[in-house]
Amino acid sequence: MPVYLITYSVLFWVPALIFMVFMLKAFDAPLKRSFWSACAAMAVVSVVMEYLFLKFDVWFFSEKIDRLLGLWIGPAPVEEFVFWFGATPFCLAIYLSYCKLFKKNA
Repeated sequence: MPVYLITYSVLFWVPALIFMVFMLKAFDAPLKRSFWSACAAMAVVSVVMEYLFLKFDVWFFSEKIDRLLGLWIGPAPVEEFVFWFGATPFCLAIYLSYCKLFKKNA
């Protein structure tokens, strides 16, 4: 069972999707553009950082330690991109929700 994929899908993608369905509607157009621009910028940074970290052996992936789907994008498993592309909207969503709910300049 691909625990890595399931864990990060549940931890990041589900809450981020809930945010997009319920909270993002409450924000004005410039803030929405900023949200998506930040997500796009972080996606580029995340991909570059991922490949640099793999190149310099900062981390590695092994089927012996954690079962993976077996789909690889270059030297990185697809699960790693589920993490990176889910974490960014999730973290931004938490921040914007906090600001909106507690009336802090958002």
